[in-house]
Amino acid sequence: MSALITLILCITLLIIAITIFKIHPIPALLFFGLLLGITTGGTVSTVTESLLNGFGNTLKWIGLIIFFGAFLGEILSESGGAEIIANTIIKVFGVKYLPLSMAFIGFLIGIPVFMDVAYLTLLPTLQVLSKKSGHSILALGLSLAMSLTVAHALIPPTPGPLAVAALLEVNVGDIIPLNILIAIFAIGGGLIWLQWNKKFLQRAQTQETIQISVKKKQLKGFKKILPFVALLLPLALMSIGAIYSSDNQIIAFIKNPIWALSLGILCALPLISTLDFSKTIHQYFQNAASKTALVILITGTGGAFGQVIKDTEIVNALFSDVNATGVMVIIIPFFLSMLFTTVTGSITVSLITTASIVAPLIANGMLDPKFTTAAICAGSLGIIHVNSSFFWLFKEVHDISVSKLLKSFSVLSLLTSLSGGVIVLATYYIQGLL
Repeated sequence: MSALITLILCITLLIIAITIFKIHPIPALLFFGLLLGITTGGTVSTVTESLLNGFGNTLKWIGLIIFFGAFLGEILSESGGAEIIANTIIKVFGVKYLPLSMAFIGFLIGIPVFMDVAYLTLLPTLQVLSKKSGHSILALGLSLAMSLTVAHALIPPTPGPLAVAALLEVNVGDIIPLNILIAIFAIGGGLIWLQWNKKFLQRAQTQETIQISVKKKQLKGFKKILPFVALLLPLALMSIGAIYSSDNQIIAFIKNPIWALSLGILCALPLISTLDFSKTIHQYFQNAASKTALVILITGTGGAFGQVIKDTEIVNALFSDVNATGVMVIIIPFFLSMLFTTVTGSITVSLITTASIVAPLIANGMLDPKFTTAAICAGSLGIIHVNSSFFWLFKEVHDISVSKLLKSFSVLSLLTSLSGGVIVLATYYIQGLL
């Protein structure tokens, strides 16, 4: 029991260090991992070895995937591919259903492009559509922000779901179909809330406080299809492993996340202008590296912290006499993840920390890897509020009060998380009946 108290204390201090004292997650995870290992009987040498093993094992393949995903996002964002996706979806759904259109756009573009970048990239389109259609800019913005958040938390190759898959040793292709289903219902729950609260979200049309210039890049001919191919092909290929199991080397190649993403990038390369092609590629590489370096390091240190928890076997001992039930598989990981997001303000940190805690139970066969991963990802949507950088970005670009944003964005994020969690639990029980 003393070891359990030590674990709870270390996690509590970790949260306090990150949220109150603003210590960066990288040194915080390493320090409290070392502290946990030593106070539970380890030596400096053995705990350091655990930390290094956890760091290396987590990043041995996930680092490249995170980088490739960001690189693909750079190409789509800078070439006008993201704008093609947005405009096409708006044409399909029409002006009447713009909130649904923005949700669809956010979900697709939020997969390869970082949330902040994606939102600012689409902000000019959002402003124009609001003025032309009469839809509230706040309602459209919340719909877009919600779907970007859902994609960020649930759909590879965004870093969070990849990190969870690595920590729980789950094949990435196995989690994509279930996570897409959860994402659809999570976004659906959010759209219903937006529809019910249209009057609350109405506001006078005002000039936004931050102006974003629109890049006039026109893609013609077959290039209009390439953004969709580059975005959806890797997801389809990675999902093949969950549908078609074979020792065929071609299948093994295309379902591997690294090579699937590489094929997506190859499809996107024609979007880049042939003028200074090499220089442009080099710049995109630099941009992707600068945006992912910290994320990759945080992911690795989260794996290091998790490895110490595994090696101390605290969690194993705690649940050694407990049978794996729906409540354990879904509710405990879900609410742990929701708690960490709400407290730390970081979806990625929440995903990594929660996965680190429950990973020993996966290794011992006490929890279902696929559904536990889904529960963690759904819970990580959490409650977005004042400790989230995206919360403040949204406030500034739309000049909205903190009070109203807490009553809208924070409530919306909670609802999408709960909607996703309900579907995870329902799907788990339905699978058990089949």
